[in-house]
Amino acid sequence: MSRFGFRVILALTLFAVAAGGAAVGVGSAASIESALQDALQPSAAPALLGPITEAGRKGWACKPEQAASARHWQDAELPPAAP
Repeated sequence: MSRFGFRVILALTLFAVAAGGAAVGVGSAASIESALQDALQPSAAPALLGPITEAGRKGWACKPEQAASARHWQDAELPPAAP
């Protein structure tokens, strides 16, 4: 077999593999979209915790949240500075 014949067969094989890969990719794109459509729905808020308002979360004494909402930095209960 000549080099030219080998190159032609190799090029045709690569083209067939590329065309087959593109067909599989296009065919599976629709199934991926339909599979992800249901998976990416937003979840509901947990039933154990109330909604977060300007005053914080009702019924839950969260120290970091209360410290972050302090009006003055002296009331924020910051950790001591490292030496």
